[in-house]
Amino acid sequence: MPMLTGPEPLTPELTVRPARPGEEDAVLDLLAEAAAWLAGRGIHQWPHRFPRESVRRQIQAGEALLVVGHGKPIATCVVTEADPGLWGETTEPAYYLGRLAVAREAAGAGLGSRIIAWAGEKAAVHDKAFVRVATTRDNPALRGYYERRGFEHVADPPEAKWPTSLYEKPAGSRQAEDFRP
Repeated sequence: MPMLTGPEPLTPELTVRPARPGEEDAVLDLLAEAAAWLAGRGIHQWPHRFPRESVRRQIQAGEALLVVGHGKPIATCVVTEADPGLWGETTEPAYYLGRLAVAREAAGAGLGSRIIAWAGEKAAVHDKAFVRVATTRDNPALRGYYERRGFEHVADPPEAKWPTSLYEKPAGSRQAEDFRP
């Protein structure tokens, strides 16, 4: 079951909602902008452009989300209830947060932190034990970003397709940094 079925406020100025069919390019453009920014810093953890079909499937499943401000998408993420490819079959209910990207024009104000906190709040409301993320093992800055937001390192699965680190934090737990409008 999707985490979110309709729009809801993320902040007084921002709304989070499921991406809709036909909005594949909005999601893909945000992800591509983030990938280009990372590549410009020498970090190659995402493809230049994700496959359209993967985004289409996530939209159809209600897993791809958009954050909208001033009438346009400024961030995206995916939230699922399972990630057996990386986490295996787990018994604890959790939300798996991935493909978190914030438009460069909105970067630096803590929006990523606010999205993470919101996902944790939703997880607690939906009786999930954890919010989990998978990140590249080779990006110490990103690992530190999640650690500063209360995530604890769980494992580095050797069978992953790329060097991966798994992190989790209890649902509803507070993070070190809050959103700054």
